[in-house]
Amino acid sequence: MILRYICPKDLIRILVKKDQRTESANILPSLVDCRVSSQEEAIKQKDVLATEVSSLRGELQQVRDERDRQLSQVQTLSYELEKVKESRKHSSTELDSLTLKANDMEEKCSFKDNQIKALEEQLATAEKKLQVSNISAYETRTEYKGQQKFVNELQRRLADAEYKLIEEERLRKKLHNTILELKGNIRVFCRVRPLLADESCSTEGKIFSYPTSMETSGRAIDLAQNGQKHSFTFDKVFTPEASQEEVFVEISQLVQSALDGYKVCIFAYGQTWSGKTYTMMGRPGHPEEKGLIPRSLEQIFQTKQSQQPQGWKYEIIADKVFLAKFTVSDLTVVDVHSAKEVAFLLNQPANSR
Repeated sequence: MILRYICPKDLIRILVKKDQRTESANILPSLVDCRVSSQEEAIKQKDVLATEVSSLRGELQQVRDERDRQLSQVQTLSYELEKVKESRKHSSTELDSLTLKANDMEEKCSFKDNQIKALEEQLATAEKKLQVSNISAYETRTEYKGQQKFVNELQRRLADAEYKLIEEERLRKKLHNTILELKGNIRVFCRVRPLLADESCSTEGKIFSYPTSMETSGRAIDLAQNGQKHSFTFDKVFTPEASQEEVFVEISQLVQSALDGYKVCIFAYGQTWSGKTYTMMGRPGHPEEKGLIPRSLEQIFQTKQSQQPQGWKYEIIADKVFLAKFTVSDLTVVDVHSAKEVAFLLNQPANSR
């Protein structure tokens, strides 16, 4: 058996608790009734609250759905906002670029406006000039018609003059040939060369003399030797002082006759060292002493060149042959095309003498 000792304070506390429990037991039935009533009320409230909770849950779900929809819209709007911001940024860049382009276009437009104004002024000036030109063109056409008539008249006169020139050229040829025929178809000229040094020393007295009478002046020569005198008459006598040019003056008429289409033959004859080659060819390297052949060639080619503008055409063929012991040798086997080439070939035999 175990004995428990309790102090007076604990005893008093226990007794107080016992009294409280007794009171609680007395009021418990009423509390139970109250609790039952409260429980029923609570059940009713629970049902009401359950209904409200169910309603609130539905509303909550709607709110959540609305929230999700709003969030989706917010995301969409945020994305669109970003796009708008990006587009705005891009648009701002484009706006700056377009602004620069607009400024540039304004400057260009201003420059074009100035150009247009300048062109309009030029156009106005050109129109004025055109009006003046039209007036001038009308005057020019009128003057042209007058000039055309004048030109036609000149062309007619020119044709008549050309026809007359051709007829007069034919008449000139005929008269020129007639004059030569009157002088004689066959003419003999005599050219006296200067005496050589040894001939002057060995000759006593004057060998040649030239009559001065009107009938024989320039056409006769007297030879004196061994006390005898012989007179000879020619168509022309050239003294030793006569130049190559003076001799050619007489020959040039025959060259012109050949150019007119008549046959002409000129040749020199005489003994060796009588001056035939000098008369016909001249001295090489001394233009003032050119002979009859080079001077004739010059006259032929000069006439050919001067007559070309008038429509004359000449075909020139030159032959040079060498006669020795009844043998004919052709010395012009090389083609020539000018007076200089012909003169070169003609000088070759003279240089080889």
